[in-house]
Amino acid sequence: MKISNVNKIIIISCLCLSSLMFSLLVGGSTSNPIKILNIILNKLFNVDLMEGISNIEYSIIWNIRLPRVLLSFMVGGMLSVSGVIIQSILRNPLASSYTIGVSSGASLGIGVLIVFNLGLSSFGYFIYPIVGFICSILTVVFIIILCKRLDRNMENNTVILIGMVISLFLNAMLTLISSLKQESLSSILIWQMGSFSSRGWGYILSIIPFMIIGVFGALYFSRELDILTFGDEMGKSVGVNISRVKVYLLMFVSILTGASIASSGIIGFVDLIVPYVSRKIFGPKHNIVIISSFLIGGIFMVLFDVIARIIIYPSELPIATINALVGTPIFCYIFFKRYRR
Repeated sequence: MKISNVNKIIIISCLCLSSLMFSLLVGGSTSNPIKILNIILNKLFNVDLMEGISNIEYSIIWNIRLPRVLLSFMVGGMLSVSGVIIQSILRNPLASSYTIGVSSGASLGIGVLIVFNLGLSSFGYFIYPIVGFICSILTVVFIIILCKRLDRNMENNTVILIGMVISLFLNAMLTLISSLKQESLSSILIWQMGSFSSRGWGYILSIIPFMIIGVFGALYFSRELDILTFGDEMGKSVGVNISRVKVYLLMFVSILTGASIASSGIIGFVDLIVPYVSRKIFGPKHNIVIISSFLIGGIFMVLFDVIARIIIYPSELPIATINALVGTPIFCYIFFKRYRR
């Protein structure tokens, strides 16, 4: 029996709620789902607290676990939507924000911020996504300028090649800066490995505007994304300004990727795997692929974070390590199976 896309979205939404609750249950202290739900309802709707809930339990759930779980879900969703956009622009299922240097630009900006401790006291948590976004945008603008000088039509191969070269250069710059400031080297390494630990509500509030702009911007251009998957010539034949659309879409990629990396560190694989999985389940229409990728990406990242917390509990592994360990076999299975056909 064929399941409609609406029913599939409902099923995935239920899986989202289940993964969020499961993640809230993992850890020491409170692991009672009734207590956790009661604490959240008390905070949101002023529902009376159950007897036996201590102030410590209340604080752990509301101030530590819930922000962490929500942030991991949001970052996973944002990176996945970013992957959808890039793979559609370049018509390459192996493309990601790392392919065109966007992640490297954001990484360099945040790295400089950490090394020189610039403006943290004045702007608080908002400085991270702002700097990540600005550096991503500057990287994209620079890549676009170079592409247009070499290829006025911004062919996909040109974008990929220049993006990879710029990515290598920016990564080398970050390594150089880190080496020159040895006292900040450990902080840079910890941030690069990725983590959602000790991320409070400030981080959530700081990336919400970027998430809204990036995701809804992608949805606004969903028709153009559908057309781009058939090639640039098809887009031109139906009156789409390919070059301009690509610029707008790359800007949304910068918004999503820059804010995500700034909040959690350098995390990969989700933006590679999830768009493919989403298209397999829902088909090629981008209005539904973007929404489903956000939800599926959130589920993946929440579960990856759970794995990172429980393997060497009470310590935890870097989230980038879990993404690579779990994501690589999935990635290989998907694409070996595809190309074998």
